Amino acid sequence: MLPFQRPGLVLLSSFLLITSAAELAQAQVKRESRVELTGSVGYLNAGDYFTGPGATALDNSDAAAFALQAKVPVYRGLSVVIAATHAEPEWRLTGVPLLGSIGLPGASLWFGDAALRGSLDLGRSARPISVFGQIGAGAARYAVSTSILGNRLEAHATNFALALGAGLGIPIGRRLGVEILGKDYIASFTTVRDLESLGIEGQRAHTLLALAGLRVSF
Repeated sequence: MLPFQRPGLVLLSSFLLITSAAELAQAQVKRESRVELTGSVGYLNAGDYFTGPGATALDNSDAAAFALQAKVPVYRGLSVVIAATHAEPEWRLTGVPLLGSIGLPGASLWFGDAALRGSLDLGRSARPISVFGQIGAGAARYAVSTSILGNRLEAHATNFALALGAGLGIPIGRRLGVEILGKDYIASFTTVRDLESLGIEGQRAHTLLALAGLRVSF
């Protein structure tokens, strides 16, 4: 008797195919829905956040940066990434008449953003290297506590920031990997109140980050 003449056999075969497909789909979803945490260290380079009349400006030195991010897949090749970055550059007030420049230690920077990341695997191996790009929005916060010419300087502000990034994901095990990330925070900073008398005003600036970190999947 042919298979199509035996309804029970057809139903059983259909059930097995549907069950197998569902199990494969569920396994794929589970594989792609892993949350990833990445701790990174790197290098921060920032433009002048504040400028004044003539050559007066508030410069930022290059500094070490520390970052932590969580990545949650939302669709094949797309993820939401939430990140926070901290650095403590030395600020210098430059172009001061008669004095040249004045160091302002005690500054800190915080950046936080939520971004949409698109990634593409290179190759068809079980654990391929991937390239990715991302765009997001968040906040940039500065705080400084120091003294200038005998006067106490206390300032802090939080401003909107646009965050752009691109990088590589390199797997080194089933749940471990290395992530290399380049990032640009674009923010317009407000004026430091205690420096308004010198004509120092905030401006839009780029903060560039180069980070390398260890990624763990859960």
